[in-house]
Amino acid sequence: MTTQNSNPTATGALTRPAASSSFDSLLRIADAKALESQRAAGTGSAVLYLRVSTQRQMMTAIDLDPDGNSIATQRESTINRAKRLKVPVIKEFVEPGQSAQSISNRPVFRELLHYVENTPEVEYVIIYMRSRVFRNQTDAAITKRILDSMGVKLISAKEEFGEGYMADAMEAITDIMNEVQVRQSGEDIKNKMYHKAKNGGTVGRARVGYLNVRKDVDGHLVNSIDIDPQRAPLVTWAFEQYATGEYTLMTLLDDLEELGLTTRRTAKWEEKVISRSQLAAMLRDPYYLGMVPYKGEIFPGKHPALVTPEVFERVQQVLEVRVRRGQKDVIHKHFLRAMLRCDRCRSEEHSRQLVYSRVGKETDYDYEYYLCLNRQRGACDLPHLPVDLVEDAVLAEFQKLKLSKAEVETMREQLGQQLDRQLGSLRETNSRIKKELAKLDVKEESFLDLIAEGTMSTDKVRERVAKIQVQRRGLMGRLNATEDVIRQQSDVILSYLDLLERPGEFYAAADDDVKRKILNAFFSEIWLDDDDHKVIVNSKPRSEVEEIQRAAAINAETTEQALGGSKSRAKVHILLDIFLSKVNLVGVTGLEPVTSRM
Repeated sequence: MTTQNSNPTATGALTRPAASSSFDSLLRIADAKALESQRAAGTGSAVLYLRVSTQRQMMTAIDLDPDGNSIATQRESTINRAKRLKVPVIKEFVEPGQSAQSISNRPVFRELLHYVENTPEVEYVIIYMRSRVFRNQTDAAITKRILDSMGVKLISAKEEFGEGYMADAMEAITDIMNEVQVRQSGEDIKNKMYHKAKNGGTVGRARVGYLNVRKDVDGHLVNSIDIDPQRAPLVTWAFEQYATGEYTLMTLLDDLEELGLTTRRTAKWEEKVISRSQLAAMLRDPYYLGMVPYKGEIFPGKHPALVTPEVFERVQQVLEVRVRRGQKDVIHKHFLRAMLRCDRCRSEEHSRQLVYSRVGKETDYDYEYYLCLNRQRGACDLPHLPVDLVEDAVLAEFQKLKLSKAEVETMREQLGQQLDRQLGSLRETNSRIKKELAKLDVKEESFLDLIAEGTMSTDKVRERVAKIQVQRRGLMGRLNATEDVIRQQSDVILSYLDLLERPGEFYAAADDDVKRKILNAFFSEIWLDDDDHKVIVNSKPRSEVEEIQRAAAINAETTEQALGGSKSRAKVHILLDIFLSKVNLVGVTGLEPVTSRM
């Protein structure tokens, strides 16, 4: 379409009363006569307003849509109407895919009114048909008042009403009948949707876990619902796990994201991870039970259920408990949850977390197991690993770190010696640093005195003071390694040694929370595999544990007689020096110093 640009200054100093911003202007239609008299003959122009209810109608060609349900058809008809009026079209406004019943909810229509208000040369607003723009008589009357107050006529390309009061009456009658038709159509659609739901059909798009499909029934293609093979197993798993009471919505959402549960891609929306609110709605939706909820009623559905009635009822109980005011959301987790990864997938360079699952009633679980997230996608063949076998295998892996009593006692002795040496050296260093800081304070004060006396320029003094501040910052940083830090590091090492002397006893006596902390303190990674129903563990100890093991290995190289306090012992000292120097030991997660020896 070719549009003609109009220069507002060419029409002279036209003025237009405020319209859409003032209700009073709606009642002053007579004011428009003054504007009409100012506009010279043949200088008026037109704008087009084109509207469809869906995005699909934006792309429909003219030859495929003779009834005006596409933008292309509306554009051709409105341009032809402008040609008959012998006015140029200077702008078109397209409302794409807006199904809003009221003009107040159409942003492009409001934009059109503001444009007309600020562009005095506009004489016509051309639409395809009044029924395409107005869904009720009130909107039509308000729009007519607004445009009349600005001296602008609303023209329908497909409807001829003429001029005068009879034309106004015909427009009003048309708008009333359009509103009646809209309401009748709405009621008809509601009735059809109700009967569809009552007969077990799905109203609207299928839920996550299902697909909208076309099936051949007696030679006719009909809309139907089928199971989504990718998402349905994940939806079922989500219900089963939430029913155990193990998960909050957020923890369940995290695992579902790992598993890959997403919404389906549509023409309007991209595929994306489901949100917390979508997950909450899904867990409450009886649709997954094989039912169809509609307008407060629930009907038996034709689609297959993804959840058993027992699991669905348990999910509703968990949700109900957690929304009650004053109820604490307690989540009971297996202590190894989120700590284990699949060793079989690691060999393929796409290691995934093992997910803890259990099947059974609230207090009587029939089967507890860990499964690989990639198994849900068909990318891993690791079988389900029973929890009792996993716990035994992890304990056996932890016991491999055990040190002999002699090794532990030797390193405790060496640690004490190293601690005394480091503390003595630290105190000497800190004393020197404090003296240096005192000297810097004196220098800074002397420079400030020079500024007060005016014997040195301010710029030079500021430069030298800045250098002093940089030196002070460096010295203060060296003071960070305080005596308390060194002692705390030593306590952490002693805690490791206590546990490594008798790891099985400590571990067996600990509750689940302490077991989790111990494993987090000793291992950075734990991978599991299966070999003929035997759980295989591969682990990576934390660097702190590796340092202790290396020190113990050096002690074991020679006997006590051959050691003689010489070269090999010096190697142990070096390793412990490195170990003590690691500031990160202070923050080892979950490992507090042991206050009593077993």
